Amino acid sequence: MAATLMCAAPASASDHDAQVWGSITATTALAQKVDATLELHSRYTDDVSRVGQVLIRPSVTYKLPRGWSVAGGYVYVRTRFENTLANDEHRTWQQVGYTFAANPSTGLSITGRTRVEQRFRPDADGVGWRLRQQVRAQLPLKVGPVRAVVWNETFVGLNTTSWDRHEGVDQVRTFVGVSLPVKNGITVEPGYLNQTIFRIGPERVNHIFAANIFARF
Repeated sequence: MAATLMCAAPASASDHDAQVWGSITATTALAQKVDATLELHSRYTDDVSRVGQVLIRPSVTYKLPRGWSVAGGYVYVRTRFENTLANDEHRTWQQVGYTFAANPSTGLSITGRTRVEQRFRPDADGVGWRLRQQVRAQLPLKVGPVRAVVWNETFVGLNTTSWDRHEGVDQVRTFVGVSLPVKNGITVEPGYLNQTIFRIGPERVNHIFAANIFARF
């Protein structure tokens, strides 16, 4: 599984950038089977010289039997490329989560999620539809409560708009890191994230140190 996921990014890409991505994800129970989640993301780009993107993502998840779930939410995205004005994007999204495998004896779990996004720009017409498919593997290590984490997410544009002409595979993200519980209900996941963005001309490859904090209250 790890070898397959790490081969997702092509080695021929020639446009590279070093970045740092941080996020905080806070979850609380609204009812026995209903969770509310708020995600805050900050991404430092252009050789970690500035904040290039900020995301705010609230959502609600309904838990189903056998490890399944359905979720929906909203995302506000503010992006500023180097030497350009910032632009805003609003997204609504729906998601199905599921478990491929769970081995109680080894602790190995393989889960997935399928998400569909509707993307809006206030300064342009058209609604962009995008599919996101993630597969995640997690395995306890023989180092206290530390777990190895590997995941891959592929983004597929389902149509084109006046502001996004890219239809088909848009980008691939592959993460390799660890999961570290620091106290009850709080986990930190640091690691390396490779983001390959497919464009006209050379692909863009971002080499990212990612640090994600997960808190449940």
